[in-house]
Amino acid sequence: MNGYLVFEQEAKEVVEKYKELSFKIEDGVPCIFGSLILSNEYGGIEDSYQVEIKPVDDYPNRFPLVFETGGRIPRNIDWHIFEQTGNCCIASPPEEIIICNNGITLTSFIDNQVKNYFYGQIFRNQNGYFLKERSHGNKGWIEFFEESFMTDNIFNIEFGLNQIIEGKKIDRVSMCFCGSGKKYRKCHKKSYDVLSKLSLDNVKLFLNALRETNEYKIAVYQRNQLIIR
Repeated sequence: MNGYLVFEQEAKEVVEKYKELSFKIEDGVPCIFGSLILSNEYGGIEDSYQVEIKPVDDYPNRFPLVFETGGRIPRNIDWHIFEQTGNCCIASPPEEIIICNNGITLTSFIDNQVKNYFYGQIFRNQNGYFLKERSHGNKGWIEFFEESFMTDNIFNIEFGLNQIIEGKKIDRVSMCFCGSGKKYRKCHKKSYDVLSKLSLDNVKLFLNALRETNEYKIAVYQRNQLIIR
């Protein structure tokens, strides 16, 4: 079943739960549209945004496209809006793939990813910056791997991704592969379990992309300079 049909079926549950949202098919593309109400900690209305949500071909293996249609958010990447396409930047690619591989529905996507995105916009409007903001582009998903592997050493990230590709079974009481001196179960087991949700092809793709980033090339240059000295 293609992504459009899955999206259309799940849209019924969404409009039943969110009375301010409606469903339509426009030029053959199913679409959820209307007001997304965001509640405060007391159950009242914190704010609301006008949105449109449309499927991609391979939904639910990738996120639907989310658009803020009320003109409240500037159309530029500093506000986490893709300038050319106009859709919201909800998560970094590896995070998106892991979330989708764990299983999403349109309702869970709105409840978690979409609402959190717009709560982040409220925070920026009130404070002038995003809370726990990721960088744009490659740096953003590198930061995801830094958090996952608990290191900002890009070569340790490279090594960790290679461990996943090799698919070796690691004994939970053995020493962690990262060289920390800690038992694996108390160090990188959780990271490994999370990142193992990525397919082997995905991990290879991100590893190759990592090696093409300026951050990696600079790190290689600096390491080589130390070796020469």
